[in-house]
Amino acid sequence: MPIADDYHLGVDITLPAVRAFVAVARAGSFRGAAAALGVSQPTVSAAVRRLEAAAGRPLLVRDRDGARLTELGAGVLAHAAAVTAAADEFEALLAGDAPGLTVGFMGEAAGTRTSMLLGAVRRASGRDVRLRRFDFDDPSCGLLAGTSDLAVVWPPLTDDALDLMVVSADRRAVAVPAGDPLSRASALGPADLGGRVWVVPRSPDPVWRDFRSPGSLGVTDIAGEIGSGAIEETLELVAAGQGIALLSQSTDEHYARTGVVFVPLSGDRRCTVALAWRRADTRPVLSRILAELRGHAPAGHPPAP
Repeated sequence: MPIADDYHLGVDITLPAVRAFVAVARAGSFRGAAAALGVSQPTVSAAVRRLEAAAGRPLLVRDRDGARLTELGAGVLAHAAAVTAAADEFEALLAGDAPGLTVGFMGEAAGTRTSMLLGAVRRASGRDVRLRRFDFDDPSCGLLAGTSDLAVVWPPLTDDALDLMVVSADRRAVAVPAGDPLSRASALGPADLGGRVWVVPRSPDPVWRDFRSPGSLGVTDIAGEIGSGAIEETLELVAAGQGIALLSQSTDEHYARTGVVFVPLSGDRRCTVALAWRRADTRPVLSRILAELRGHAPAGHPPAP
């Protein structure tokens, strides 16, 4: 397929162009990106077009609702975010100021290991560490968009732009309404779960979403599905008798909810919690943090969907 006249290979890739692309991806619009960067919208548009010229293909689809990533744009976003993060850190170090780090996390993903992880990050980096909470719409917890430096995630994830270090494992369980006949069981298997309505996560990551759906257990007799955007919403729907949900057993420890009972799954059905980072992010501070943490991580790998 010939390349459109507006795109030319061999154009230099500049840092402002990469910043503009990352800002548009985060904001979902050129107007929002311009406001975030403190420049005009035409400046952002021109910068992104220069980057697309270097790629030879569009990175963003423009429409009346804003801008969204093309397949290529989604594939390079994590790398672009790593470039801007490294540039920001370099500028801060030149100014004599070590920038803080942001650790994203989802719901109960870190559990009781949160304080250990944060302590290790602080010791290894010598910097301030900020926590930022994410919900089901971003299982990467800000890594792909570049708003987090590290993240405590709940594998498996689709994107291969991330590396993972497993930090803990947990038994999988089904959250059911109190008073439901299933709540009296000591353990549940696929044969016990047919004919039910399920509360399932709404998420753009198909691998992450499918692992938390009844199909991952081999349950095919499903009466219906209700989407949820966050762990709290899931528990509210279960407590209201709207459905049952597939979660981790330790969710009950971190989100005790009246009206919800957690029944473990039979067999060795487990999920993991992992520390994640962008593979393209080679900043020395991340290398120090990972070296500090490697002695604490258990052997094993994220579960396959």
